[in-house]
Amino acid sequence: MINGYTRASKLIIPAARSVIAKELKERYHLTEQEIAARLGIAQAAVSKYLSGKYSDRIKDMESRISREWIAGKISLLAGGEKKYANSAICTVCKKENAFDCKFSSAEIE
Repeated sequence: MINGYTRASKLIIPAARSVIAKELKERYHLTEQEIAARLGIAQAAVSKYLSGKYSDRIKDMESRISREWIAGKISLLAGGEKKYANSAICTVCKKENAFDCKFSSAEIE
């Protein structure tokens, strides 16, 4: 059994980033570099998410994430509003992880 923080950092956050990256690529046709800049991660990580080269546990978590939960934030990210990346990830984490996160200061709108 893993604790809430480990679950968030090892499963939920990568899965949320993957969902967001795929949506930005598929719906908004952003480049890997543009997606990386909006998410604040390396282009290589975006490439990994888009190609599906990550663990089955993350893929399982990804399949549980509803794009509808974060659709509005993704559209804002597509328009260049980088500040919504953490908010989108926090929205997913709060829905999937029942613990009081002390790390994030992102506001859920």
